[in-house]
Amino acid sequence: MNFNQDDIRYMQYALQIAKIGQGESWPNPAVGCVIISNDKSTNNNPIIIGTGYTNRGGVPHAEIMAMNSAHENLDGATMYVTLEPCCHMGKSKPCTQEIIKNKIKRVVIAMVDPNPLVSGKGIDELTKNGIEVILGCCESEAKEQNLGFIYRVTKNMPKITVKLAVTNDNYICRKDDKRVKITSESVDKYIHLIRAKHDGLLIGSGTYKKDNPRLTVRLEGYNKKLHKFLLSSCGEIMEDSNLYIENHDNTLTLITGSDVKESILNALDNHGVGVLKVKKDLNTGRLDLLDAFENIAKIGINNLLIEPGAILFGSLIDNVLPDNIIVFKSHENLGKAGLEVAQINQLLNNENSEYEKNYEKFIFDSTMLHYKKIR
Repeated sequence: MNFNQDDIRYMQYALQIAKIGQGESWPNPAVGCVIISNDKSTNNNPIIIGTGYTNRGGVPHAEIMAMNSAHENLDGATMYVTLEPCCHMGKSKPCTQEIIKNKIKRVVIAMVDPNPLVSGKGIDELTKNGIEVILGCCESEAKEQNLGFIYRVTKNMPKITVKLAVTNDNYICRKDDKRVKITSESVDKYIHLIRAKHDGLLIGSGTYKKDNPRLTVRLEGYNKKLHKFLLSSCGEIMEDSNLYIENHDNTLTLITGSDVKESILNALDNHGVGVLKVKKDLNTGRLDLLDAFENIAKIGINNLLIEPGAILFGSLIDNVLPDNIIVFKSHENLGKAGLEVAQINQLLNNENSEYEKNYEKFIFDSTMLHYKKIR
């Protein structure tokens, strides 16, 4: 641990820059990079000469963007990067080769890349070429920032976050299944910001049929295209639904049973709808959620947001699948019209031994509660 306070400061800046790529960089992790010059400014502080983050689809990598943004010689410079630089040929050349070619003298790395193609090899290549490598600066922060990527490459699972909106008396919906609006417009915008930080968004067939959602990020200045997942055990999709009509960019994937007819799947494919076939739970006859998430991980999704209805939420909790649960609780009551969901009451009453409340805060006119799985 040969890093100092300046190193921590620049690495924290790199971690902030990495957030720009969140929700866009998959299947790559969200990585940030800062380069400082070997020369000193008049106040004897290093000069930042390059910054970068991993872009959409992983191209370019943060290190390449930072080096390309520098308008002066990189000879003798120090690089701060939140993840070990890659050393294998992917969509672009290995970052290690470009670092060596540009004669960067010192590389400070937050964490080792868990990907077996890189893990430790990038560091070895840099050190063998005479570059000083410092490892572990802000390591815990970097790992927390990229838990989704870590889970995917080590467990073949995305990081799963569930978002719920409940009334003050803990109801998510009505008994008569009529749609009920729980959160305000201001809270809705905050929820869209949460969406923007995820790679994919998943809903169940109940929410799909009742709400006819668009599953988009509707925030001014955001050009964000979420990958959308719809659970439908029989492969059913309505041609007049928003998801079907607005699938111009082929970002919709239907998750369905392995027994669905090929004619249905071919029709979906012709409209640009992707299909993931998964097993069915032998006890319930519903889609096997664990198999579904493993298949989602295989296509490169690191961070998955789920906006479930009552049935899907119950299944998720019963199988202890969410890593995080975010609850927006309004101050309105639904009363006798509300449908009671036992898993919601247990969670909010702190009676679920698998989850603990991490924090609670006010968001506009609602209370936001954050729960984490107890590992």
